Amino acid sequence: MVYYRDLREYLGALERVGKLRVIREKINKDTELHPLVRWQFRGLDESQWTGWLFEQLSDHKGRSYDAKVATAVIGANREVYAIGLQCEPKDIHRRWVDAYRKPIEPILVGSGEAPVKEVIHKGDSLLEHGGLAEFPIPISTNGWEALPRLTAVSWHTKDPETGILNVGTYNALMMGPLRTSCRCPTNQMSLHWQKAKRARRPLPAAAVIGAVPAVSMVSSAKIPYGTSEHAIAGGLMGEPLPVVKCETIDLEVPATSEIVLEGELATDWLELDGASGEHTGYTVVGGEVYAFHIKCITHRKRPIWHDFISQMPPSESSTLRGIASEGSSLNFLQHQCGIPQVKSVAFHHCAGAYRICVIQIQDLAGNRTHPSIVWQALLACLVRSPDYPKLVIAVDEDIDPTDFESVFWAVSFRYQPHRDTRIIQGRGGTLDQSASPYRGENLSEDEHSRYPRSLTGPEGASSMLMDATRKWAYSPVSLPKREFMEHARELWEKMGLPNLKPRVPWYGDSLGMWPEEYAIQAELGGQGDFEAVWKRIIGQGRRV
Repeated sequence: MVYYRDLREYLGALERVGKLRVIREKINKDTELHPLVRWQFRGLDESQWTGWLFEQLSDHKGRSYDAKVATAVIGANREVYAIGLQCEPKDIHRRWVDAYRKPIEPILVGSGEAPVKEVIHKGDSLLEHGGLAEFPIPISTNGWEALPRLTAVSWHTKDPETGILNVGTYNALMMGPLRTSCRCPTNQMSLHWQKAKRARRPLPAAAVIGAVPAVSMVSSAKIPYGTSEHAIAGGLMGEPLPVVKCETIDLEVPATSEIVLEGELATDWLELDGASGEHTGYTVVGGEVYAFHIKCITHRKRPIWHDFISQMPPSESSTLRGIASEGSSLNFLQHQCGIPQVKSVAFHHCAGAYRICVIQIQDLAGNRTHPSIVWQALLACLVRSPDYPKLVIAVDEDIDPTDFESVFWAVSFRYQPHRDTRIIQGRGGTLDQSASPYRGENLSEDEHSRYPRSLTGPEGASSMLMDATRKWAYSPVSLPKREFMEHARELWEKMGLPNLKPRVPWYGDSLGMWPEEYAIQAELGGQGDFEAVWKRIIGQGRRV
């Protein structure tokens, strides 16, 4: 199947299957847009979450825009995400694993073949349409944030020494018609910035808005350093990503993007970060961020401003981060670490899709997975980031790692805290207020120096590993056997009862400890021979 040519073709596909709400009424992008969309994440079941397209926008001052806003269109839920990959939800993880194993390099096209070059503002025409003021950039955490926020940005930078590309999604606030901030924690872009700073020159950067879904997906993922996000995007697409050279800097960007902001990140200046909501569910205050100066703006005619719904989980960004982390972690554990016993990985909304990870362990060739392999997998989960996950739980194959009820049933009856827990100190705690308080502007210099204290001490950050797999044979799960449940489901559907969404486990199975005498009694009872069962039970009694 040929992949989507651009964001617009993808939005059409969403609308055809009823996964895009098109709003034609005029909406105030500063006060109404995000609160309206936020209600679906706070008031509807996940299956009802969709993408949104706003066709008429205004602002605080009543200004109208010749542009649209698309939000929650990539990761509203797993079904929407799967449409972005042109696959079924059950195949998402495999698509990610295949993309890592078989990346496809991008293809360079000329400016005449790049829709993002339809309108070019640079030099004397840079402010022709007001710079950033041309676009309906929403305010996100209304009432707490003071400025419009660039959310669904795929920031493109290159390592100044090696030329290695990095594409990442980082928060940015509009700081003027030709300036934004860029909040970039310790990661690949910050390494590029440090190298440029050492060379005493600014870091060229391109802020890409509204590329094809695969670009937003890799931009939100933690791709290993040295791996091209464009190539991984090609792997997800099943074909090369068309890219085009920027006008004023040495970078290539997706050719069918809606908008590209070309410019430089200053390396001799840091500025105070404005308040903004974060994936932790709290508003970030204080701290310093990079300053991005825009030198050129290219965009399509009547562009679509692409926006993410982030902040308080669940959100679109927690879906994006969770799925990308699951795919990359599964690939890492199975192929880089050589642990085929890892069947699946799940990150959870409530933890911002970073802090809680559940790994599902399968037995291979009829052999019970040894506890040492379980611990190898648990410990390996901490290798890919110093900050997350904070809690890792290993469960058996009969436990659904995406369902907390299922996971904590395993924790309740397959886990002992004193035996099956390890706490790893010295971990990072970025944006985690339980690790250390924010450096508020009212603190003295002496107080500033005290936070955070030692990460290896009781004040710092840590991770906890839990082995909630069975350590020996268990008696059967106390649900009817599969054949009984399947027959009952057929009856259910014939009766026209509500659609079922089976939760694992939905039938009883043997877990290795089932005495032969009980198996005989169950078989007799299944045949209706209750008298035979009575005799066997009474016959095995004893006088006291």
